[in-house]
Amino acid sequence: MTENVFTSVNKRTRALEELGYVKKIGVKKTKVGFEAFIYELCAKAYLAILLNSINLEDLLVRVNEANASAMIGALTYTRESVSEA
Repeated sequence: MTENVFTSVNKRTRALEELGYVKKIGVKKTKVGFEAFIYELCAKAYLAILLNSINLEDLLVRVNEANASAMIGALTYTRESVSEA
């Protein structure tokens, strides 16, 4: 890999960390002696993956009233929080 590729990966990783999709969980020594951070996905990343894979029509057919209400509450709260920021 070239230095430009590493720079792009590092920029994207930092952006994902700032947005709350990944977090640092440790440090590892590389073969050449440098230290590299170890990352893991956060709940927000898993949610994004799940939402990307869900067929919304299928979800609406399968969801019950209580879960639908909970989803509405969570989405409404999130939307209000974002618009206040």
